[in-house]
Amino acid sequence: MAGEKNFLVEGEIEARGVKKKFSKKIKAQTPAFAAEKAMCLFGSKNRVKRNKILIREIKEEK
Repeated sequence: MAGEKNFLVEGEIEARGVKKKFSKKIKAQTPAFAAEKAMCLFGSKNRVKRNKILIREIKEEK
């Protein structure tokens, strides 16, 4: 896709009562799309609901 940038999404995920920090590199057009993609990936791979994912920071990598 044209105009995609690399973003570093950082936050916490709560699974089975335990909070774990995460950091994920994602390609997206905007920071909002990067946050959405991070939630989708954690939901599908780790079976975690969106209310258990807390995104703390989204940084654009150069």
